[in-house]
Amino acid sequence: MDWNSTDDDGPRVNLAIAKLPAIVPVTDPRYGGLLWLQTGGPGSSGVNFVLNHGKTVQMIVDSKLDPSDTQYDRSNPPKYYDVLGMDPRGVNNTTPRTSCFPTLASRNIWMLQSDAEGVIGSSDSSFATMWARAKALGEGCSERVKNSGTPESKIAFHMNTAPFVQDIVEIIEQHGNWRERQALWSLVRPADEWTGELRHESRVITNRTKWQKGEERLLYWGLSYGTVVGATFAAMQPHRVERAVIDAVVDTTDYYRGEWLTNLQDTDTILDNFCEYCDKARPKTCALYTAGGKEKIKQRFKDICESLKGNPIGVAAHGALAPDLITYSDLKSRIATALYAPLQYWSNLAELLVELENRNGTSFAMLKQQEQQFPAPAPECHNAPPYTPSCAIPPNGFLEEMQTAIMCTDGNSTYGISLDAFAEYVAELGNQSWLMGDWWASVRLGCVGWNVKPKWRFPGPFTGETAHPMMFVGNMRDPVTPIRNAHEMASGFPGSAVLATEAEGHCVLTAPSLCMVKHIREYFQTGRLPEKGTVCEANEKAFVGITDIGDPGDKELLEQLRWSARHFFA
Repeated sequence: MDWNSTDDDGPRVNLAIAKLPAIVPVTDPRYGGLLWLQTGGPGSSGVNFVLNHGKTVQMIVDSKLDPSDTQYDRSNPPKYYDVLGMDPRGVNNTTPRTSCFPTLASRNIWMLQSDAEGVIGSSDSSFATMWARAKALGEGCSERVKNSGTPESKIAFHMNTAPFVQDIVEIIEQHGNWRERQALWSLVRPADEWTGELRHESRVITNRTKWQKGEERLLYWGLSYGTVVGATFAAMQPHRVERAVIDAVVDTTDYYRGEWLTNLQDTDTILDNFCEYCDKARPKTCALYTAGGKEKIKQRFKDICESLKGNPIGVAAHGALAPDLITYSDLKSRIATALYAPLQYWSNLAELLVELENRNGTSFAMLKQQEQQFPAPAPECHNAPPYTPSCAIPPNGFLEEMQTAIMCTDGNSTYGISLDAFAEYVAELGNQSWLMGDWWASVRLGCVGWNVKPKWRFPGPFTGETAHPMMFVGNMRDPVTPIRNAHEMASGFPGSAVLATEAEGHCVLTAPSLCMVKHIREYFQTGRLPEKGTVCEANEKAFVGITDIGDPGDKELLEQLRWSARHFFA
């Protein structure tokens, strides 16, 4: 748990990992190594992401050549990769897990109450109420950490990014150990089978697969918060970076300041594209289509949002649907979610907006209640702590206090900040983005009562000369990680390149682009980076549909990209 401890009997962390094996064995000269896939949050599950999207990532980074074809260039063989995801410290299947509640039921009740309060600024009382709730939760979490003494409480001192980077180092080292042992086992033969040719081949395999103790290198694709992990790794261990794709780039310096002020610069421009694509699609695929052009659609969009302020829509119970209330906060949260993944959510958002315009909240209530369902716990779980292995994890494997424990110990704490000072911060975010400013403020709000300092924190700077230049990628209009962050971060790592897709969405896989993924494949296959100023087009956009089918030989890859774009945040 504490990498700097000299106590061999100190508490330990059980790290949950999932690996999609390469389609060739480690003894094959085309085996490319282990690609580490790191998701965001912070606090989302890398295991779940590999289970859901590992195949897509493997199709992107692997050579398109058929591995059964033995006629390839021996001096520059194609590569095929393992893909690995891990649940970080304190998260999901990794234990011990952090928790701020005495029981799972108490946590669920708290979260439902929080949803009912709404987003900051949704009413005259919402800000003060959310402030008081966040302060109470943070202070309670901090006291539990400081006074409990259990492994579940102690982990909060060690959930920040610096010890996580050391976890990565340890795992790639042990993977090197595993690779060497796998190769040696494959070479076991009876004495009478050894020939001169076989002896030569065994030496070649042994040399190629040898564990490079203390020098194993990282192959990496980090998304969102995963870009913070990647940049921190590159600053702490620059000599180990063999390949690194930094996708949907967080301004790491701003993140470690704990300010979250460099996220919303491009957010509101996405509404213009939503309306433009809707206008092009007309009512065939966009329910919100309005004659008169995109400005008319935009005004209609805003009018519907404003109509819910102080005037929620009641939904009567019928069938399996419980009674519900659709509020301005519900809609703003749904809009924020939709901006992350246009192909996954925009069509549904347009339909919901039209129904709300007609004061019909039934479809919205059905969707809301589906997402609020909690699995019925077994009898032994009714009073069990949230970290009890068989009782703890919701379907998506994400608990908000996991995010808080990571980012509030990483960043300079907002503990002790006054209500008025935080109100000024909320106003600044509101000036950055009408669509998401009030919703985004809740990210930092979680830290106002948090008073736990990490045992080990890397101070930066987040720069360095890596063993091989890195590739910073993103969509031109990302709701929370603007492409300017990619340029800013790349400037601190000499030789690195920036590549953008002319599209909307958070992370490049939300916008299918054969151009983008072919550049990523080329990078992992040869190390070659795109030329400066290169911009890719998306092959499909929300409402409009497929804009370019690409090379017919890439049909299977494009279909896989389209599938991932529609299930990215599932």
